[in-house]
Amino acid sequence: MSATKRGEYMPLHLVRERLVPQLTEARVNRVTLTGGEPFMHEDLIEVAAAFHDAGMDVGVCTNATIVTDEQIAAFREMGAHMNVSLDGFSADSHGVFRGRPEGFEETVETVKRFAHVGILQGLLCTPNNLAEGEEYARLCAFAREQGAKYVLMNPLGEMGRGAAKGAQKLRQPDEHMRHIAELTLPFADEGLEVVHIRFPNEDKPLAGCEAGTIIYVFTKGEVTVCPYLVFAARTRVSQHPDTDFIVGNVWEHDDIAARLDAYRFHERWTVGDNPTCGGCAMNASCGKGCPAAVVASGQRIGAVDSELCPVVPKQSRVLPVVGVS
Repeated sequence: MSATKRGEYMPLHLVRERLVPQLTEARVNRVTLTGGEPFMHEDLIEVAAAFHDAGMDVGVCTNATIVTDEQIAAFREMGAHMNVSLDGFSADSHGVFRGRPEGFEETVETVKRFAHVGILQGLLCTPNNLAEGEEYARLCAFAREQGAKYVLMNPLGEMGRGAAKGAQKLRQPDEHMRHIAELTLPFADEGLEVVHIRFPNEDKPLAGCEAGTIIYVFTKGEVTVCPYLVFAARTRVSQHPDTDFIVGNVWEHDDIAARLDAYRFHERWTVGDNPTCGGCAMNASCGKGCPAAVVASGQRIGAVDSELCPVVPKQSRVLPVVGVS
């Protein structure tokens, strides 16, 4: 869930009075606080404690640049875990990518502080062309040294941060992404889980969609079965409105648990509902990829996830027809 977003904050009293009770009713047992930057929320510890006191495990995704020792102690006390964004392993890559070259050293030092008290869980990485390929091997080595459980690598795309102005200029080309995978996969044999999300794929069946398994609550209260589907629906070429994937608003509706139970993404939408998937030899073993990527490419859910499908060429973006008269 997003606790902060561009100067907007989830009010503490609403978290306690409306959000926590409704997520409890929806049988949520783990919550991750995201942003924006969660540590900009003046009541972050109290927000996290509200979930913890309700019996939920608490995690935070952070850039780790403004974290105090008192906050670290509080999160350690409640058994929370930290996931830290680290998008290269130098000030010239991670720091510039994040807009603050000095932020690299701040992030590295805070990762060490998290690790020292046993609350570091993983590093979250967005490969970009500001970094040399070897930096990602150094990043994985650093994660292993600090006792992180995993490094998750997710390249820039058409959704989320990838949809921001100019972001596509920073995307690594496919050949570089393959090189990054080759450099970082060996760390998986050394006790570190290395997760490559939407890296180039030449021959493997695609993963399936988990929409509805991991829900997301936006700062303004919208509850979605998948944030990436909402981000994708808000791109210029989308044929889906974002309301296709939003079940309600936790600040306005009192029946969020019932709405989530009734949504059933895979009964509403059929992924891979096209002749190519139907006639493919991998059909039975293929999860058909990411519906959000399909939506972001200008297709309806059911079309081929052509960005990663190994049996079809990558398709050009479908541009919408716009009437002006």
